[in-house]
Amino acid sequence: MQFPNDRNRSIMINNNADPQLTQEAIQAQNANVDVVTGATDSSEAFIQSLSDALTQAKA
Repeated sequence: MQFPNDRNRSIMINNNADPQLTQEAIQAQNANVDVVTGATDSSEAFIQSLSDALTQAKA
């Protein structure tokens, strides 16, 4: 997964949110994960990407 890495704030947000989202998705075994506070855009992009990947894997 790629995320914005052109600004220090974006890097900080994603470095915090991505591990949380990944861990929750693994535990849930689906894309129904909670949005990380302060990382709404990143969380929504993660959820959409994961949903798309799971749909393609089922095809």
